[in-house]
Amino acid sequence: MSSAIQLLPASQCPAQRDNVFLLAARWPAALPRGRLPRAQWLPRALPAPGLLAWLRRDPLRYALFCDTYWADLGANPPRWQALLQAAAAGGVVLLYDGEDGLLNPVRALARFLEARLAAQSYWQDAAQRSSPVCYAGLSH
Repeated sequence: MSSAIQLLPASQCPAQRDNVFLLAARWPAALPRGRLPRAQWLPRALPAPGLLAWLRRDPLRYALFCDTYWADLGANPPRWQALLQAAAAGGVVLLYDGEDGLLNPVRALARFLEARLAAQSYWQDAAQRSSPVCYAGLSH
C-alpha cells in the first residue's frame, strides 16, 4: 500500500486520527462507537454481498472479483470519492472488520484508490511537464 493509504483492523485504529474510514457492512460488535469518534462509516464502498459470497466460494476468482468490483466502483464515484479526496489530501486509514489477507475486499478497494491517485498525479505532473508549442510561421 502507498503511504497515502493505510489498512488496519478496526480493533487497532488510533482513536484521535483524522481521515479514518470504517469499511464494514455492519458496525463491529466488539467496537464501541465512541471509540472511533472521528471515523466515518462507509458500508456502501464495499462490494455487493453477492459478489463477496461469490469470491468466498472460490478464492481463485480474486482477479475477476477485482475487475468486477473496480468496474462497479468506476461507475459509482460517490461511493469512494471521499476516500480519494482524503488520501490525496494527506493520507487515509481504511479500517476493516475481519481477517486481513490478500483476498480482503478492503485491500482491493485500496488498490483501486491507489490507481486513481497515480492517475491524478500523472495528469497533474503532465500539465507541468508539457510546454506549449507554437506553430506560428510554419508553412504547410
